[in-house]
Amino acid sequence: MTTSIARLARRCEEFLDDDGRPLTIGYPTSLALCILDAIYATGSHPTAVGNVVDRYIAQHGTDDGAKSLRYSIAATGGPVVWAELVVCNLKPASTQPGAVLKAEVVDRATRVMADHGIDTVDDLLGAVGDDPFTCELSRSWLALPSQSSGISWMHLLMLAGSRHFEVDFRVACYVAELAETDVDLTVDYVLEQIDAAAQCLGVEAEVIERIVWQVSHRRILSAPDTSDFFAEVGPGFGDEMAAPAWGGLTETREITRAAPF
Repeated sequence: MTTSIARLARRCEEFLDDDGRPLTIGYPTSLALCILDAIYATGSHPTAVGNVVDRYIAQHGTDDGAKSLRYSIAATGGPVVWAELVVCNLKPASTQPGAVLKAEVVDRATRVMADHGIDTVDDLLGAVGDDPFTCELSRSWLALPSQSSGISWMHLLMLAGSRHFEVDFRVACYVAELAETDVDLTVDYVLEQIDAAAQCLGVEAEVIERIVWQVSHRRILSAPDTSDFFAEVGPGFGDEMAAPAWGGLTETREITRAAPF
């Protein structure tokens, strides 16, 4: 086992319980919560996102679909009033002047789901198919205000339990922090490291993919204690674990698997 794999496994192990189950965030019974979390997660601290979800759950429970979320917003008096009274969060969707509230994006997202006949998590996963960036639903989601990067779309799918995984800029940078400086950082390399870490920990690769996605996108925060780690892997591995000076890293959603970043 290489040092980079040991480092990745150690970091991911923090997010596994004693039975090897992931401590990542997901809402397999509620598309409403998936939508809320996905839209509020970008540019927000995990605690703030958790507060939004918890406040919605306090009023509506844990099993709402997209339709119920839309009704909640309408019954309260619209996105602004709903943001004030239900989730208590008036954060805008971007830092651009005049940006709409994230609550408005949530409302529009529920309309997108209605337009495509989607209400539940199963409806969503069935509509996505094999390639989540070619379906009509994805194009509608990416057309929402400040959602064109695709990050919130991937958040949504991860929260819903989709098996699809995207090696984007942040995922690549996260793995690069742990890699030896002489490796060729490609999508294949990232996936190989994840597969090897999964084997090391005795879990499915999808479990490590979800952990890496949520940590690299700061939906869950990692603060591992590495004080005894270097003692385990042996001498010579206690050097700085700073990110190597990888060149040409650019954020993208469509990546050729063998292409370097």
